[in-house]
Amino acid sequence: MESAFYGFTIVIMLVCIAASTSCLSSFAVTRNPVALCLALAFLLYFFDLTFIFQNEYLSLNNLSEQGDALYYGIRNPYLKALVSVGVLESIWLALLEYLNKRNILLAVAPAALFLLAALLIVELAPEGPLKQWLFYSTREVFLAWMIVYVAFQAHEAKTTIQRSRTRKLARLAAVAAVLCACIVAENTFMIIVWKPGPEVARSALLLFFSERNISENVFILLFALFALRWSFRTLRMRRKDAPTPKGRQDAVYVRATMDNVCERYGLTAREREVLMSLVEGNDYQNTASRLHLAVGTVKSHMHNIFKKTGTKTSAELLQMFWGS
Repeated sequence: MESAFYGFTIVIMLVCIAASTSCLSSFAVTRNPVALCLALAFLLYFFDLTFIFQNEYLSLNNLSEQGDALYYGIRNPYLKALVSVGVLESIWLALLEYLNKRNILLAVAPAALFLLAALLIVELAPEGPLKQWLFYSTREVFLAWMIVYVAFQAHEAKTTIQRSRTRKLARLAAVAAVLCACIVAENTFMIIVWKPGPEVARSALLLFFSERNISENVFILLFALFALRWSFRTLRMRRKDAPTPKGRQDAVYVRATMDNVCERYGLTAREREVLMSLVEGNDYQNTASRLHLAVGTVKSHMHNIFKKTGTKTSAELLQMFWGS
């Protein structure tokens, strides 16, 4: 059983590192802030798991002496609170960036409330199962807030692009909601309901159960696999020279990205055609021939696109496009 716990935790750690690395690579190529936020979230969760490993190693030699304090105690609560808020805030910032919501108060208020609640529980709540349950449940409250926010944005979406982007998030949020409920149920059973017997209390199982939540690990694992798929697709689609979409999925991805860019920066129908031609790898001359325009007219449209998007060169424009 001990080996199974260790093996499972190591798998989660390796997947988190892989997801963090791939998201960081995606950010380096596209400069998409979503990728950077996700890379930070997975890196911080990796460190959270390393702290658990450290605590287990240091506690193995005195299991019988610690007893209930080992199972119901919160080791390094301030560090745990900081790492947890780092993970959740990174995911929250990625979500806001994806939805194009740039509001400082909206960005920092949930994290500030989460951290305040965690610190108040540590300082004021009496030691025991309820304190541990409340401390760890603050994570699920933050996660539930994100799920509710996505649902609200999906309900309020007015344009086709907004509906398309929130619809993708809504599916992910539905899975997150189920796993969030599983996390709360597991915490409730393991902390409040279950009373470990004498044999378990003297074994290493009590140590492993004290800080682990299998449902939370599964949530992170699925989320990391989703991030890996997203970052790999971004890296595959983005090249030094603009790629030509191959297959229906690639074409759908490019079209959805184009819709998002045009809506975000207010590009006209003609400017959209010029940008699409650039994305497909055509230069000004080929774009002019393809759209039956003069080269000077294409340059004029490109000047307007540069101005609206805040870019200066075609390379910067393509980087912005693949990062959207």
